[in-house]
Order: sequence, then structure tokens, then C-alpha cells
Amino acid sequence: MKKNKPDKKYNGYTSCPLVTSYNTVILAEFDYSFQPLETFPLDQSKERRTMYYMKADLMPHLYWHGLLKGLWGGPGPYRTIMHLGMK
Repeated sequence: MKKNKPDKKYNGYTSCPLVTSYNTVILAEFDYSFQPLETFPLDQSKERRTMYYMKADLMPHLYWHGLLKGLWGGPGPYRTIMHLGMK
């Protein structure tokens, strides 16, 4: 680290894919204060097969090849794009 200051800061974002059946998931996303911090512009409180595929196929890849290597900083920029800048 050579006495350098970190260039990134953790904002408390957490993603919990809750498996509700063999092929559906509810994706719970929230921050430090347990306020919803949803990435997708749809009702994430409903069971969805697409969220299951994201949990099973995309999230492991993001974790092993993005997060651990420092290449994935979280879905913040994607959240802004998908919500057209609105919260």
C-alpha cells in the first residue's frame, strides 16, 4: 500500500439474493441504515427468475473476477443509468 490513501470508499451497499424456490430469487439491496438501495427499476420485492439467473451466473463472476481483483466497485454507476439519474 506504500502509505497511499485509498482511492475508494465503501458506502455500505449490501446485496442479499434470497432464494425462494428452485428458480426464483428476491434480490434485497440496502445500505448501512437498512434503507432500500435497489439497482433495477422494477419491484425487487417480487420473486423473479431473472434474479435467480443473475445470482447463479453473474454474481459469482463479478465476485471472483471483479471484486477480488479490485475491478468491480459495485452497482452504483449502473443504478444511476437504470434509474435515469433519479433515486
